[in-house]
Amino acid sequence: MGEKRTSAKAGSMSAKGCHLSTSRVCHPIDPDQESLRARRHGFFLRYFLRRVHLNMGRNGKSDQNELQVRRVLDVPLREVSGICLRRSRNGRMSLIAVGDRIAKIAWFSLSRSDGARIDWHTKSIAKLSGSELPKHDPQIEAVCADGGGRVLLLQETPARVELIDTKALETVASIDLVVEGRGEIARAWSDPKGSRGEGVVMLPGGHLLVAKEKKPAALLEFGPPDSRSRGLARGGALPDGAWWPIRKGRHRFVALAIWRPDKALARTCADFSDLEIGPDGHLYLLSDKSSTIARLDDLPAGGGTASLIDAWHLGYLDGKPEGLAFTPQGRPIVGLDRRKARRNLVLLEPAIAELRRHRVKRKLRSTILQTS
Repeated sequence: MGEKRTSAKAGSMSAKGCHLSTSRVCHPIDPDQESLRARRHGFFLRYFLRRVHLNMGRNGKSDQNELQVRRVLDVPLREVSGICLRRSRNGRMSLIAVGDRIAKIAWFSLSRSDGARIDWHTKSIAKLSGSELPKHDPQIEAVCADGGGRVLLLQETPARVELIDTKALETVASIDLVVEGRGEIARAWSDPKGSRGEGVVMLPGGHLLVAKEKKPAALLEFGPPDSRSRGLARGGALPDGAWWPIRKGRHRFVALAIWRPDKALARTCADFSDLEIGPDGHLYLLSDKSSTIARLDDLPAGGGTASLIDAWHLGYLDGKPEGLAFTPQGRPIVGLDRRKARRNLVLLEPAIAELRRHRVKRKLRSTILQTS
C-alpha cells in the first residue's frame, strides 16, 4: 500500500477567483446552456436571499461577523467530507482530509507561514488489516486524530467509527454507535433513510462527541454502556498530544447524553455538518445549509441544551462546506464537497478561535496590582 505525494505552489488567492465567469461573445441559443444559466441564476438568488436572512438580526441591523477567503488550496480528493488538525506530542501539526467517494486520506504538514509550499501525501485505507470500510462509497463523513498519530473515521451508514493506525496499516478498533430507547433521536438514528453522524470530536476517557446532521439536529455523547456522561466544558476535550484510550478490537458504544440546540442555535445553524475544538478550547460547529461557523457554550454532563455563543457567516464558497479545522492562530479552514479535486479547501480570516494568552496575562497582572 504505497504512499503518494503531490506538490503544489499555491499562493494567496482572492475570493474573486471563486466567482463564475461569463462571456460577452454572442452565440446561437443552446437549450442546455440556457438551462445552466437558469440554474446559476436560481443558485445566486437563493444565496442572496439566504444571506439577507442570515445577516438581519431581530432589530433589523446587519451582522458584521463575515469571514473572508484568504487562500484557496487543492486537496487531492474528490468530494471532501471531513478535515481535522492532528497535533503530535512533539508539537508537529498536520492537516488531514477525507472524502466519501473513495476510502483514501490525504494530509500535509502545517508550517507557520500561510503561504508556504504544500506537499500533499495520500494513502488508501480500503485494505487495512481488520477494516470494514468498502473501497468505493465508504460514507466517511468526518475525521479526527489523537496525539499518537491514529486517525478516527466516522461513517454515517452504518453508524460506526474506525480507529486506524496509518503507520502499522491496521485498524485498531471498530466501534458501533447505538442510540437506545424509542425516543425521537433513537428512531431517527435507527431509520435506514435517516440522518446520523456528520462530525466527531474525541473526549477524554474514551468517549466521543458526535454531531447528528438533521431531522432533528443534535449532539450526542457516546461511550461504553457501563460509563457515565462527561459532557464537554471549555478546554475539556482530549489534550494535544494525548492518546485516545481504547482497547483493540470491536466495541459497542451507546448514547450517554443528548444535547438539542436552543432557539438561537437552531435559527443560526439549520444543520450540523462538522465539529472541531479551537485553539481557544471552545467547541465549534459548522453548518452547511446556513453557511455558518458557530461557537458553542459548555455542554453539561447528562445532556440538555446546546447553546450558541457567537457565529460567523462564510459568505459565498464554490462548494458545500463539509469539514472544519483551525490553524494554530485560530483561523478557520473549511473543506468543500466538490466533484473535482480542485479549489476544495479554503483558509478564512480573521482568526476567530485564537488563544488570547496576552489578554490572560494582562488580566492576571491587573488583578495582582489591585490586590497588592
